[in-house]
Amino acid sequence: MPRPRFLSGAITVAATSLLASACTTGPTGGPSSSGDKDRATVKVGFTSDVTSFDPAKGAGSTDYALTSLLYQPLVGQDDGGTFVAGLADTWTSTPTKTSLTLKKGLTCSDGSALTASQVVASLKRYRADSAGALLTFGAANAGEKTTITGDDAAGTVTITTATPWGEVLAGLSGTAAGIVCKAGLDAGAAALARGAVEGAATGPYEMVTARRGASYELRLRKGFKAYPRFASMPAGEPADRLRVQISKNESTLANQLQTGALDLAPLTGTDATRFTGNDTFTVTSAPFIRNYIAFNQRPGRPGGDPKVRKAIAQAVSAKAFNNVFGGTGQLLTSYVDEKAACVSTDGSLLTRTDTAAAKQVLKGVSIKLEGSNAVAGGAGNSYVAEALRAAGADVKLTNADNATWATDVTANQGDWDATVFPLISGALARGGTYFLGPEPAKGGLNYGAVKNAAYAENYVAATSTTDRNAKCAAWQKAQEALLKTNDVIPLATVDVHYVARNGVSFAMPGGSLSVSTLRVTG
Repeated sequence: MPRPRFLSGAITVAATSLLASACTTGPTGGPSSSGDKDRATVKVGFTSDVTSFDPAKGAGSTDYALTSLLYQPLVGQDDGGTFVAGLADTWTSTPTKTSLTLKKGLTCSDGSALTASQVVASLKRYRADSAGALLTFGAANAGEKTTITGDDAAGTVTITTATPWGEVLAGLSGTAAGIVCKAGLDAGAAALARGAVEGAATGPYEMVTARRGASYELRLRKGFKAYPRFASMPAGEPADRLRVQISKNESTLANQLQTGALDLAPLTGTDATRFTGNDTFTVTSAPFIRNYIAFNQRPGRPGGDPKVRKAIAQAVSAKAFNNVFGGTGQLLTSYVDEKAACVSTDGSLLTRTDTAAAKQVLKGVSIKLEGSNAVAGGAGNSYVAEALRAAGADVKLTNADNATWATDVTANQGDWDATVFPLISGALARGGTYFLGPEPAKGGLNYGAVKNAAYAENYVAATSTTDRNAKCAAWQKAQEALLKTNDVIPLATVDVHYVARNGVSFAMPGGSLSVSTLRVTG
C-alpha cells in the first residue's frame, strides 16, 4: 500500500527546512526596487524543490507555498477557525448545502473572466483527483454523492452533499482546493504539474519562468484584489516579483540572512538562535509538527491494554520531550495545538507523569517503538525509548527514515507497538481521521486499529454540523474520549521560526504563514 502522501512529503520538508523568502537588499536596507515600479522584488528560497505545481496534487510545504500564490481558494480560514473572503465574497453553509457568491470582476491570469462555471469545473476536478477532497466533502459523499453546480448570471456556486457534513468550508479554504481556470483544466494535470500554464492562475501571482530544481519567477497580477481578508493583514504592498531559488540547507539560509542577501527565512533548527536579540530581525515561531504517542491496538499488542497505555503516559514527560528540541515548542493538551478551532485545553484530562506507578505495570513489558528520524535524527523518539526503559520496559527502538516509518506505521506493514506520531495538520477533523474508521488494509487511515466508540460518535457529531457551539461541544467530548483512555498521549510541537528582516511583513492566520500575505513595508 502506498504511504500517505501528505505525511511523507511534509515531514521530509520539515527535516530539511521549509520556506525561505528574501529580498534583494544590502545588510541595512529594505527590499530592493524592481526598477519599473515602487514595490520590491522579493527573492524566495527553498531547501526542497517543488514536486508539483498542480494544487490538487501538492505533497509538501514548498508545493503548498507556491501553488497558494497561483491558485486562490474560495475562502480563507483565520484564527479560531473563522472563515474569511477569498474568491467568494459571501456564503451560507448548512450540513448539506453550501452556497457561495463570487466577488465581482474576477479574472484569470490571461485577463478572461472567471465564471461560476469555471469554478464548478475546477471543484469537480478537485473532488475527483485530490486526496484532500475526502475531508472537504466527507467520506460518505464521495463522487457523485456531492453535487456541485454554478450560476454564471448570479455568480454563485452551490455544493450539496447527500449526507450531512459540516467541514465543507474548511476544506474549500485549503491550498489543494485552489481554483484553476479553464486554460489550466484544458492543459491537463501533467502541464499543471510542470509549472506555468498561461491563463490558468486565479491567485495574486502568475508564473513567468520555471527551471525545475533551480529557480522560478512569479509576477504580480495587475489589478488583483481578491486577497483573503484575514483579520491581521500586514501593512505595505505586495512585491511586484517573486524570484524563487533552491537553497542547500538552513545554515546557508541563515548565513544569507546575516549578510543581507535574504530578508525572510523560516528555520526549524538551531540556526534560528543566531537572530535572538538582533533588532534588525524579528523572530516569530509557530507549530509545524505536533508530536504525540499513539499505539498499535491490535490483539496481542501491548498497546491494546489500557493499563499499558496509561503506564506509558505516566513514564514520559511532555516537558522533557520538548527540552530535547531546545524547549521552544508548545506543550500539547490534545493531538493538535492551541491555535486549532475547538481544541481541548483541559490539562486535567492528561495522565500525569508518575514513574513509580509506571514501573508497576511496565517492568519486563516488551515494546517495539518506531518513529521517523526526519526531525533532529529522531531525538524525540530516543527520549521516549529511554523514559520507557527507565520505567522497566524492554524497548526496541527503530529510528526509521520517513518513507520506511510511513510504510511500517501509517500503512501498518511493519512490526510496531507504539510510535511518536509527527502530525502536520493543525485541524481536529483531519488529524482525527487516524483514530476511527477502517484500517489501512481496508482502505482507511486508522493505522493503530483504535476502537473508541465515544470518540467516533462525537467525531461524527462535530463534523456533521455547521453550528459553531454544537461543533465545539462535540469536539470537546471527542478529545476527552481519546485522552481519558490514553489512545493519544500529547507531547509537544516542533516549531518553525520565521526570521524576518525589517521591511518585510506577513500574516499567520491560525498560526501558519500565508505566503500570499507577504508585504513590503519599507
